[in-house]
Amino acid sequence: MSLVEILAIIASLAGVFLSMAKKSAAWICTIFASGLYGYIFWQNGLYSDMELQGFFILMAIYGWWTWSQSEQNWKPERATFRQLSGGLAVALVFGMGSGYVHQQYFPSVSFPFLDASLTGLSIYGTWLATQRKIENWLVWIVVDIAYVGMYATKELWGTAALYLVFIILALKGYLDWLKHLKNRD
Repeated sequence: MSLVEILAIIASLAGVFLSMAKKSAAWICTIFASGLYGYIFWQNGLYSDMELQGFFILMAIYGWWTWSQSEQNWKPERATFRQLSGGLAVALVFGMGSGYVHQQYFPSVSFPFLDASLTGLSIYGTWLATQRKIENWLVWIVVDIAYVGMYATKELWGTAALYLVFIILALKGYLDWLKHLKNRD
């Protein structure tokens, strides 16, 4: 495990813990971690993941601005069925299209369709988080389970372990936000 991967893991964990606590500083940690992981994924031929890090940086800027503009004690919300089904469909269509492009033009790509589909779902999960939708945590649980296997196959052991921790944190984040949601109703 490289120093860059260790720093990315630390920044990623800080971002998730701060997000669970509904702190806008979570997005600053995400920007730092995404920059580091962009480099790591480029080195390992995970181009969809590398590209995703650029998107994460842009969404982190948006999320930081959105969360810092709202009241301090905001409550999570539920996504509508239309938001969920539409978002999942777009994410998966994106994954198939992006996977095809990567497979055609980047011969060294690893797991083009899996990586690109997880990227699409990660984009969707991030959008849900910026909108304070509780379902973001459920998307992350599913995505993180798949990422563990993919990163372990690439022998990115520290990152695979990080995503195991992310699964637990996403479950805790969901339960914490669910309490706030129930208190609102």
